[in-house]
Amino acid sequence: MSFVLFTDSSSNITPDLAAQWDVRIVSLYYTLDGGEHPAYDPDFDGRRFYDALRNRAEVRTSMINADQFAQAFEPALAAGEDLIYIGMSSGISGTVQAAAVAAGTLQERYPERRIYVKDTLGASFGEGLFVKKVSEMRAAGKDIDEAAAWVDENVQRMNQVFTVEDLMFLRRGGRLSGMSAVIGTLANVKPILWGNEEGKIVSIDKMIGRKRSLRALADRYANQVIDPEGQTIAIAHSDCEADAQYLIDLIRRQFPKQEVLVRCYEPGTGAHVGPGAVALFFFGKTR
Repeated sequence: MSFVLFTDSSSNITPDLAAQWDVRIVSLYYTLDGGEHPAYDPDFDGRRFYDALRNRAEVRTSMINADQFAQAFEPALAAGEDLIYIGMSSGISGTVQAAAVAAGTLQERYPERRIYVKDTLGASFGEGLFVKKVSEMRAAGKDIDEAAAWVDENVQRMNQVFTVEDLMFLRRGGRLSGMSAVIGTLANVKPILWGNEEGKIVSIDKMIGRKRSLRALADRYANQVIDPEGQTIAIAHSDCEADAQYLIDLIRRQFPKQEVLVRCYEPGTGAHVGPGAVALFFFGKTR
């Protein structure tokens, strides 16, 4: 039996990937200098958005509430479909809890339907790679129970490591755990950040210089990855495509056949990591 696959816009899935993977996107919203915009936007201009952040434009994001999730989910259930929602980390957002509230209400209304809400403990492609895998499982004839179980079994295998230009954005959004953001103001000191086992963002190292920080991401990949040629890894960047390509080149020196998916950070998550962020996502050893 087939099922409907949902995720939120923080999964970093662009419209071309949404069509390819047959996934429905529930969008977060952000305000930029007072104007509200959907984070899932086919016309999103990454250069313009991150230039605005560089110029200290005021940006705020809002989570998806339970009513919005219910409105998105109910048409599928009313049509007799089961559904699974692959969500953003509960360690940094209440979005997945809102989806769970909506699912609970809808389950009472549609008791014969199967509804799964899955907390990936990740963001950006830390969600998106789960969506890709579940889409592939569905295409291969796996049912929703098998897909949901696979997500549970592999959540702690999702490795998320990244570096940013300025920790101010994470500090301002309340998404930085266990360290002072003062390091981000020190000249040329680049933090290495990690999505931990609770889905929170923590510091694991710091490097002097941009290229050293990117090499640290590649080193972390080499130490943590399992079955590199059997998976697609992903990189998200905040309007710094050349740095993303430098990281790809570093990885392919050691893993020449590695398949890599690259996209600009979508604005809902990008507003928190800021311009100049480069993040690497892959399945490997447990967090």
